[in-house]
Amino acid sequence: MSTTPKFDYSTLLANSIHEVKNSLNMLLNSVDQVLSTSDTNDATSKIFSQIQYEGKRVNDDLVGLLAIYRINNEQYNANIDEYSLREFLEENISQHEAMIRHRNIEEKLECDEDLYWFFDRDLITGVISNVVNNLYKYTKDKLVISAFKENDYLVIKVQDNGPGYPDNMLVSHDENVQQKNICFDKANTGLGLYFSRLVAELHKNKGLSGYITTTNEGIDGGGCFSIYLP
Repeated sequence: MSTTPKFDYSTLLANSIHEVKNSLNMLLNSVDQVLSTSDTNDATSKIFSQIQYEGKRVNDDLVGLLAIYRINNEQYNANIDEYSLREFLEENISQHEAMIRHRNIEEKLECDEDLYWFFDRDLITGVISNVVNNLYKYTKDKLVISAFKENDYLVIKVQDNGPGYPDNMLVSHDENVQQKNICFDKANTGLGLYFSRLVAELHKNKGLSGYITTTNEGIDGGGCFSIYLP
């Protein structure tokens, strides 16, 4: 008598997400090429800009889901190394340059040239990308990214001049992001914040763990996302 072999659906799902993410990245690269050579006031370029925003949003969710799966299944070990914060943030902003230009968003980077820190480059890139892409939708016209030392932590802060975070997405130190924000019957699940919290907590040093906060103390009362890395 034959039995049906047990199928690992979670692994299949993770692998499928990875494949979809790779295909989506190829599509986004093509859109980037179109936007980099187009007029910001052209109607077609505005359509491509919206496609890029939605595509990056989907890509961020896929990256987050894949990372959450691997972290929760103890399949991911943080790859910690030392990086220049100035170079790291400039590279991250450049990935969104075409999209920012088409929204006429005024961007500003505040970071000392000699600021270096240890962190997982890929994971923190995912966090910054998620935050900036959300900001693209809600900001009026300003974006400020800053990095600095505060006590025993590196702080990376992203601020905008939009309407700010809704009450259900305001997060203080040690608050449980998963219970507060993951609500799948609403359009905004808070998946990005949950991912960011997990990434922050993977960074540990001298008994300290990373964490995130969200406030409405950004530009003119706009949103302010901060990640603290020990």
